[in-house]
Amino acid sequence: MPEDTPTPITDYISTKEASERAHLTQDHIIRLLHRGAIQGIRKAREWLVYAPSLAAYIASKPKRGLKPGTKLGPRRKTKPAEASNAQTL
Repeated sequence: MPEDTPTPITDYISTKEASERAHLTQDHIIRLLHRGAIQGIRKAREWLVYAPSLAAYIASKPKRGLKPGTKLGPRRKTKPAEASNAQTL
């Protein structure tokens, strides 16, 4: 977003709403603001998050887990418990 073009205040959301949209904590949203991963402005002691910036971050964030089409390797075979240890008194 160019700095000389003003954006309407309606494009900004609170950190609470941003955390609900992104399924992240408010503290993590504030860390993202400090790092510049998402854009926002600070009004007094509160942060306002630029909603289009948050949407772009969510869209570009890699999903957790295996990627589609990933084949798992062979599973390890577990060693059977030794029968002699189980039967000793």
